[in-house]
Amino acid sequence: EGNIVHMDYILQGFNALTPQFDYITVEGSGGILCPIDYDRTGQRSPIFLEDIIRAMNLNSVIVADAGLGTINAVVLTAEYMASHNLPVRGIIFNRYHKGNIMEEDNLYMCEKMTGLPVLACVQNGDTDIEIDDDILKGLYK
Repeated sequence: EGNIVHMDYILQGFNALTPQFDYITVEGSGGILCPIDYDRTGQRSPIFLEDIIRAMNLNSVIVADAGLGTINAVVLTAEYMASHNLPVRGIIFNRYHKGNIMEEDNLYMCEKMTGLPVLACVQNGDTDIEIDDDILKGLYK
């Protein structure tokens, strides 16, 4: 859209909400390496999702498609985040098809290769995520 994103504005909005709620979820946009604001002229410093996570001192959850290519995407994301000292609490898989052998293997391999727990699997049409309340609360520490 061409709108400039200002980190100060993002942080003001976040800081205004924190006293009002016990838990706040901040959604990322397209992955850890996606730019939030990037000035091609070089007059402004770029803002990446990593910068926002760090500025807000947030934990993260990797959300990934359960299908083909997810092992590579999840493992690379987890490695990048670990190497940049960004805490990740676990993985949620979208578009999951229970009983699909490939997707079941993807979940297993992502968990084994990253050491991160699979927190939930969301199937098409789901309106709720099945996750234990204590696990959910633990994501916000």
